[in-house]
Amino acid sequence: MLSLTAHLLHSQGGRSYQEDAWGYHVRQDVACLVVADGAGGHGGGDLASQLVVRAILEQHAMQPQCSMEAAAALIQHAQQVVLAGQRRFAQYTDMRSTVVMALVDLATGQAVFGNVGDSRAYWFHDATVLLQTRDHSLVQQMVDAGMIGSDQIRSRKERSVLTSSLGSPGALEPYVYELGRPAAAGDVLLLCTDGLWEYVHEDEMQQVLRLDQDGDRHLACFEQRVQQRAPRHCDNFTGLMAVFHRDDAATGQALDPESTVIAPLDPLGRGPA
Repeated sequence: MLSLTAHLLHSQGGRSYQEDAWGYHVRQDVACLVVADGAGGHGGGDLASQLVVRAILEQHAMQPQCSMEAAAALIQHAQQVVLAGQRRFAQYTDMRSTVVMALVDLATGQAVFGNVGDSRAYWFHDATVLLQTRDHSLVQQMVDAGMIGSDQIRSRKERSVLTSSLGSPGALEPYVYELGRPAAAGDVLLLCTDGLWEYVHEDEMQQVLRLDQDGDRHLACFEQRVQQRAPRHCDNFTGLMAVFHRDDAATGQALDPESTVIAPLDPLGRGPA
């Protein structure tokens, strides 16, 4: 049986508002972790991201399952909640959000992931990336088509152009994945928005995770790199990290089996200061 310790980096960056949202809980030995980013340039992005996180956690609490089908269904449910929010709040008819989420069965070690947009999940084993989600973005399509290399994703002027987001009209096709092996003690999950991964490369993430320190210090290292490299008025950035342990080896702030942690929802769409 695994347990996990959660660590959070949640920064407004250079913005006067916060459009990132996050949350997690454990129900019947299945952990659900979510990060969402209100899409830039859309009114009410902060409200959209909070609606997405709350919708996924509340639905998971009622049906705590761990499968690719469950992950896809949770994201589709969040899509319907955002669309309903657009209809309810006349001033936010164009609100959008990305999402990345993980479901981890702490009894079996099964782990599945889902995402829409360019918020990412990374799974590390022995400080090496085992799984990285794909973006719904124009530059990802350019990489897939062989037009550019993956090393150019962060530098292209088209980097911020999304090809899918929650709240967009039409059919939604989230990417879903399953880890190819059971989760193990010492494994690390990172869910993050583009404001983080744009300035912290995967090889640097691995180097930091090899240091003998806890998740809070790892995230502090990531934050330092963002602050060193990002422009003054940089985007919000969020990283939700889960470090897995055997039950008898857990230290720090482990998740209570019936806990729920979620950023507060402001019905007027104003994120926390």
